[in-house]
Amino acid sequence: MPERPQCALPVVTIGGFLGAGKTTLVNAILRRADGRRIVVFVNDFGAINIDHALVETVEQDRISLKNGCVCCSLNDDLVAGVAQFARSDAAPDAVVIECSGVADPRALDASLDALEAAGLARLCTRLYLLDVACFDSLPFEDSEHIIDHAAASDVLLLNKTDLASAEQVAAIRQTLEVAAPYSAILETQQAAIPPDIIFDDHSRDHRPTDFPSTDDRRDNHWGERYVQWSGQTEEPLDRRRFEEFARSLPKQCVRAKGLLRFSDDPQSTVLFNLVGHRATLDMSNGPSTQSASLIVAIGEKGMLDAAHMEASFLALLSPELTTELKHCRKPDIRSAPRTNHQLSRDQGRSNSASDGTSPKLDSISRSMAFRVTRLCWRE
Repeated sequence: MPERPQCALPVVTIGGFLGAGKTTLVNAILRRADGRRIVVFVNDFGAINIDHALVETVEQDRISLKNGCVCCSLNDDLVAGVAQFARSDAAPDAVVIECSGVADPRALDASLDALEAAGLARLCTRLYLLDVACFDSLPFEDSEHIIDHAAASDVLLLNKTDLASAEQVAAIRQTLEVAAPYSAILETQQAAIPPDIIFDDHSRDHRPTDFPSTDDRRDNHWGERYVQWSGQTEEPLDRRRFEEFARSLPKQCVRAKGLLRFSDDPQSTVLFNLVGHRATLDMSNGPSTQSASLIVAIGEKGMLDAAHMEASFLALLSPELTTELKHCRKPDIRSAPRTNHQLSRDQGRSNSASDGTSPKLDSISRSMAFRVTRLCWRE
């Protein structure tokens, strides 16, 4: 997994057949930006039903929102449009491109390649939506096109599961697990997924979110379906072991991101991103102020095994440290309210000398922290 220079602007593409829920997802992204400044390019400008209370200015082919997001009409010169935002003094945090309902999302590859070659943008996430309620009634040719397009996605949303039977959803999922083996498949209603799966921003705070009340959640059931695991250590990681760890992650999570320091170059910070089965390492642009390595992974309950993730993360240290750490005291797992768990190694702090653990290893052990939380969203 070679490192590459970090490009300025992450790009998310959203594909799907007509009526699959692309516009619903775009509206949700604009409405729930959570502090991100997002530029969205859409095909049907009139179909985006934006709350007037959120609108700041309206131009012929652009709507600016009070939360800093911008909605633009997708014209023939997509490269120039994205480049203009990437080069601006107040560049956005991300760009989202809604593909035409009948177009192959891979048709954007040439534009994305040109932007990446110029150092202006990089592919962040390919999302594809499929309407499971209507899929069985489509003509054979259309269903084959959808399966082919879906196979190119990082994350495939089986949308409108509330309008289909469990047998329908299971049959479609089985088909796509074979046809799209490198896509993470999620079942959704009204295209609702956590923004942290869509975007790979590293600067955001990944500490556990306060749990919203039942009234605040309304139709949001993310807290019941998704969990977030994080691991952190002050010690540099072994690069070869990390690459093996990264290859195992798609079995555990949908999205993973991290700020890493490797033992062969501990002065540099590397940005790690994984979505579906596609992983990248990007060299950080600015001066390195990151002293710790941090990894955050997001997955569905039953998919993300916290104990396995912790053991795998421990194995990322150098072979010598890993061997010695196995003899350190095991951490307590202390339960906090609302299924929030903090795994702490503070137990060995006061008695490290008496159990034979060296002060250096005790310091390393205490510097490692693990956390598992439900992934929730406050409206």
